[in-house]
Amino acid sequence: MIKKLNTILILTVLAAAVSCSLETGEIAVAGADQTNRRNVRIHTVEEQDLENRIVLSGEVSSAVEVNVVPETSGLLSRIIVSPGDFVEFDDIVAYVDPSRPGMHYTESPVRSKAAGTVTYVPATAGNQVTPQSVIVEIGDLEELEITVAVPERYLGLIHSGIRGRVTSRAFPEDPEKAHVSDISPVVDPRTRSVEVTLVPDAHSRLRSGQAVQVELILETREQVLAVPNSAVTERQDGTGLFVVEDGQARWRLVETGIIFEGMTEIHSGVGRGEEIVTAGLELLTDGSAVRKLQG
Repeated sequence: MIKKLNTILILTVLAAAVSCSLETGEIAVAGADQTNRRNVRIHTVEEQDLENRIVLSGEVSSAVEVNVVPETSGLLSRIIVSPGDFVEFDDIVAYVDPSRPGMHYTESPVRSKAAGTVTYVPATAGNQVTPQSVIVEIGDLEELEITVAVPERYLGLIHSGIRGRVTSRAFPEDPEKAHVSDISPVVDPRTRSVEVTLVPDAHSRLRSGQAVQVELILETREQVLAVPNSAVTERQDGTGLFVVEDGQARWRLVETGIIFEGMTEIHSGVGRGEEIVTAGLELLTDGSAVRKLQG
C-alpha cells in the first residue's frame, strides 16, 4: 500500500514539473516574441483638405499710375508737391528754369496730366532735367494692385483667377483676399521668375508702396486621403509605406499626389481608417512584428 502511494506521489510531482516546464516555455516564447517587436508610432489615415501654396514677397502699388515729365529741359528749380498730396488734372507740381548762360527765361511750370495722389517723387530740386525725366508719379489709390515674382518652376500652375492671401505687417492676423489678374508673358532671365499681378477682392486697407507677403494657392484638394510625410519612403520596388495589421508591419506601394505642410496626398494603396507607421520604420521589413507606442 505504501509503495503504491509513493508511485502516485512521484507521478504527480512529474506531471506538475512537466506542466510548469510547458508554462515556463510558453512564457519564455511570449517574452521572446515581445522582445523581438520593434517600437513604432502610428497614424490613422483620414480624409482632409490640402492646399498647395507658395509664400512670396510682394509690393503694393496703384493700378493706374501716371509719370509727370517736364516739357522742356533745364534746372529743376522747385518741386511743390510731396508723396500723399492730391492733385487735379493740370495742377502745377514743379518748375523748370530753362535759362542758359547769358540767356534768362521765365520758369516753366510742370503740370499734372491726371488727377490723383502723388505716390513717388523721384526727382530732386537743383538737378538738370529733360522731357524724359520723371518728376513725380501720380496714382489712383482707389485701385490697388500687388506684384510678386513667381519662380518659373510654378508657371504650369499659375493662371488668372488663382486665389491669394495678402498679409501686411500692419495687420498680420487679418490677411486680405486677392486674386491673380495678370501674368507677365516673359521670364526675367536674371531671377528666373515671372511677374504676377494680383488685385484685392474688396475695399482694401493696404497702402501704395507697402511691402506685403502673398500666399498663392496653386492647387486645392478637398477631402482627400493624406498621410504625414514621414510615413512615405522610397525603396527598391517603389514608393510606399508600412500598414500595421495584426501586430505586423505590412509594406504597401502607394501612389502619391501633392505634398504640402508635412502631409502627402495618397491616390491609391491605402484606405481610410488604416493605421500606418510614421516613426521607427527605418529597420522594418514586410511582416516585422511591431509594438505601437502612444503619442
